[in-house]
Amino acid sequence: MDTHDTMPSPIADAYSQVGCDRVWTEFQAALQQVPPLPRLAFLLSDVLGKPLDEVAALLGRDGRACRQLIDDARSRLRALHAGTHGDTP
Repeated sequence: MDTHDTMPSPIADAYSQVGCDRVWTEFQAALQQVPPLPRLAFLLSDVLGKPLDEVAALLGRDGRACRQLIDDARSRLRALHAGTHGDTP
């Protein structure tokens, strides 16, 4: 089967510069809709890879409260993505 004539998949398209820029722009827009404290906890933990105890110390919260903030941010981002793309969160 000749695959050169098929349309690129959405994932392959995301690897193009235009696709990467679009994904980044959508991510930034979604992040702006997350409240500041959950956003910061998420960025420190999931994007920068800081351990939970370090995130807790930086935010002046206990680990459990930080885990809730991170989970809240993830849930909001999933819901925003689902709302934009018609997926289920």
